[in-house]
Amino acid sequence: MVTTGFYLYDEWWIMASLDISEREDIADVYKSLLACDCPDYEARKACMVLSSPNSGYTFTDTEGKYTLIFVSKATSPDEAYNTISHEIRHAADHIGKYYGMEARGEDSAYLQGEIAKKLFPAVAMVVCPICHNEKGEE
Repeated sequence: MVTTGFYLYDEWWIMASLDISEREDIADVYKSLLACDCPDYEARKACMVLSSPNSGYTFTDTEGKYTLIFVSKATSPDEAYNTISHEIRHAADHIGKYYGMEARGEDSAYLQGEIAKKLFPAVAMVVCPICHNEKGEE
């Protein structure tokens, strides 16, 4: 599992865990969601979703100004990129709505790009076989 975190707009915390595949990873997702006041039934639903490949789950708490992005292990690099992009869109929608951005507007598109740019190092570790080899993985 590859995990990263960063601030957006100096106030909004985003944490992403990508390439979730082990039982321990899913247990960590469950604990993370509960720690962030995600309802138990939603945390359980997220874990069920993430137990399948090529799936993701994004949770946002607008009061606490944080977003958690989770993506399961993918069956191929392009499926990983697809799922990660999908979850980035959900994150951008949640955050953009809080800031009053038009869902299909230019501000929302820039927000989505900013999240993608900040996630890029972690995404590269998941979708790029050369990057995996640099981590020492086979």
